[in-house]
Amino acid sequence: MFKHCLVGAAALLIVAGAQAEDYSPTYTQCMDKASSTLAMGACIQAETQLQDDRLNRVYKQLMAKLDSQQQKDLREVQRTWMKYRDGNCAFHGKLSNGSIYRIEGAMCEMDMSKDRAAELERVLSPGQ
Repeated sequence: MFKHCLVGAAALLIVAGAQAEDYSPTYTQCMDKASSTLAMGACIQAETQLQDDRLNRVYKQLMAKLDSQQQKDLREVQRTWMKYRDGNCAFHGKLSNGSIYRIEGAMCEMDMSKDRAAELERVLSPGQ
């Protein structure tokens, strides 16, 4: 039983480490120095822009590799995903009037964009 717990914990650490690597070093440094929610918000905003640029870049690369039907399908899925991301993150940001919820909403958008970019990268280059 203990052995299974150790294996599970190790797997979680590996996944967490891999996810953290998708953030820019600038973001990590910025958040380490942030001493207010305003400063955190600026870090998140800058990283969100980087992740959005990454997502747009990989989306365009993937579109260039697909046939016309696959392009149509990806375009439709991407629009649906964006609508979900925006609604989901707006919900998180409006749970309360407190500044921490605005940070949560902003982090939601950043995280979902990062995850979607990584997902499309895996589709673009399977097995890497």
